[in-house]
Amino acid sequence: MKKITIFILTLIFGFGLTACSKNAPADLSLEFFNALHHTFQADSAHVEFNIVMNEDDPSEILANLYFDQKNELALAATSSLKAGGRTQDNFLDFYIKDGKTYLNSMGVKTQSVIEKIGLKTDSKLTNLDPFLDMTDEELKQVFTSGKKEGDTYSFDINKGELAKLLDAYGSVDVDHATLEAKINDGVVTDLRIDADLAQKIDEHALDTSIAITIRVSDYDKLSSIPFPDDLDTYKIDE
Repeated sequence: MKKITIFILTLIFGFGLTACSKNAPADLSLEFFNALHHTFQADSAHVEFNIVMNEDDPSEILANLYFDQKNELALAATSSLKAGGRTQDNFLDFYIKDGKTYLNSMGVKTQSVIEKIGLKTDSKLTNLDPFLDMTDEELKQVFTSGKKEGDTYSFDINKGELAKLLDAYGSVDVDHATLEAKINDGVVTDLRIDADLAQKIDEHALDTSIAITIRVSDYDKLSSIPFPDDLDTYKIDE
């Protein structure tokens, strides 16, 4: 379960791929990444995540991210985990407000200062764009095929290179991996990643399918951030 959770983060943020195989049409790839860069530059937004993992212990992660970085960075990220017929709220909740960070990990609540995580009060989430430093040629290599229908872009992810990337977490074979995105007004408003993986850990084989959906709303129009009322009670992390 922990290994697969790491896969999710890699699938979302880790497409630092290079390859020599057939690529998706360059213009479609670059159109998508240009829109993705634009999306990361939002002054404020609400982002919803839904991550479903079908394996020996099927599970689902629901997460919401609200942020406003017009002035000082303010952020609320909440998540819940569904597994084994049970739901764990406050699975990992994180907040940034007035130069401080607050963490609620399954009921354990701590606070610190933003500098401890390498940020400043005027930091921007643009700095977290995982593709920002990649060249156009590198970006073209991420997908092996692609098409566009209306505002919807569909790509096949280079599964061989993705498997190499994921091998850091155990021996992994990728049967297939696809990405579908909707782009409106130059912003990625909907994104879905599907992948079928086979992982070998300590002589045990584990077949897993992962579906990740992301929806962006209130782009540059977020009116408020839903902070909990008890942040001042979080224990100070020395």
